[in-house]
Amino acid sequence: MRKVFSCILFLISLNAAAETQSCGVQLFSKVYRLENNQSLNSSDLIQASDCDSMILNKISQIVSGSNGTISADFLKREVAKDFSNINLDISPRKTALLDLNSSMREQLTSGTNLYFLDTKSLNGLRTVGLVEGEQLKVNCESCSTFGEKNVKLDITNPIANTTRTLWFTSKIMAKVKVFKARRNISFQQKHLEADDFYADEIYSISPDNVVTSLENIHFYKSNKTIIQGAVVSNMDLQAVNLVNFGTPVSVTLKNANINLSRKAVPTRSALFGETIELKNPTTNKVISGKVVDYNKVVIEL
Repeated sequence: MRKVFSCILFLISLNAAAETQSCGVQLFSKVYRLENNQSLNSSDLIQASDCDSMILNKISQIVSGSNGTISADFLKREVAKDFSNINLDISPRKTALLDLNSSMREQLTSGTNLYFLDTKSLNGLRTVGLVEGEQLKVNCESCSTFGEKNVKLDITNPIANTTRTLWFTSKIMAKVKVFKARRNISFQQKHLEADDFYADEIYSISPDNVVTSLENIHFYKSNKTIIQGAVVSNMDLQAVNLVNFGTPVSVTLKNANINLSRKAVPTRSALFGETIELKNPTTNKVISGKVVDYNKVVIEL
């Protein structure tokens, strides 16, 4: 009877051993994505493995939906939910998911309003994977100016004394505050108002062309129809005459001790900020002043 019982236990243990399998996965210690929340294939994450492809696909599925640093213990627990009969070994202990655009900015343009966008590999890579001990250094001679640039990544391992180089293109753009139209704005509107727009932030390769302040927007009109939601450019605006030839204006004389107002007649039409000549209608004396508002001129004494 004892022999029969021993044989049964032996067969059970053999069956259990046959059902439980072991395999290993070696991940990259760092994976740089070219895009935020980019989906990852097993080849993007895994250096080497003897596991079934279904397990590798499960790992890539878990990692694709994650950010930051992922531990090997967490991955093993998640994989075991679907593959309870697999004794899985994963190394290294942690894998960091990083954004390549942000990493390039940290090394080259940190502290500025310049950002790296639309980065693409010249080597046909979807991601950049580093093994433990490797370090990434970003090199670019012209990345302090706007435009599409070639960026060199040197990946070195000081312990193994190895170096490899990868090339990418990236667009250098400025993050700027802009204003967008709340509604369609017709070019027939006499002048613009601050309430016609709302503030937003965009990345631009030509930030000098966009309107970044509404302080004097009421001194301008649009020279075309501005579509709702469109970023307003300086090229969309046309200054309007604040004073017109022959129409009396209010003239303010200012210095440290005097602030006087009187009427005068401009000798020409003028825009905001322009200096014009005005004629005193009583004495015909000509004076010069700076246009500061509709029908208002200031003379600094």
